[in-house]
Amino acid sequence: MIVSHQLLSLLAMAGTGILAAAVIDMIRTAGGGTRAGTAIELMAWPLLGLAAFSVLFAVRSGEWRLYDLLAQLLGVLLYESALHRPFRFAGRLLAALIIRPVLFLLGLVWGIVAFIIGIPLRLVLFLVRLLLRPFQKPIRAVRRKAGNLSRKVRRKFAGHPLKKRSA
Repeated sequence: MIVSHQLLSLLAMAGTGILAAAVIDMIRTAGGGTRAGTAIELMAWPLLGLAAFSVLFAVRSGEWRLYDLLAQLLGVLLYESALHRPFRFAGRLLAALIIRPVLFLLGLVWGIVAFIIGIPLRLVLFLVRLLLRPFQKPIRAVRRKAGNLSRKVRRKFAGHPLKKRSA
């Protein structure tokens, strides 16, 4: 294997270390130490390993050498020491310029659709209330009677031995 090919594979594996550290940092930042964040991180590690192996497979037909592990560790340390802040800034910039406007537009479209669907629904509810208006007084009377009856039953059985007692 020629030296330039070894240098290319070394840089590729350092790049996978940088990207793995960035992905794990993103997951830990977004997850915030929750159980879901931990579960996502546990699922991400094998996927990152497969991604690193696919890079290794593309660069060197999957031949693994000890300096590949050292190159990945170098990439992780490089990310933590020098690239942490630029990656975070790029993430905030991406969120501010792309993700938030898209989410705003989706919310706006959802609100318009909900409003359009809500108009006939409000009309139907208005008609149902209008049709049920003559029955409101009898329904209130029945509710009042049922409430009075339940209070009477509770008073009558207040000292009942099967009543749940507080400790």
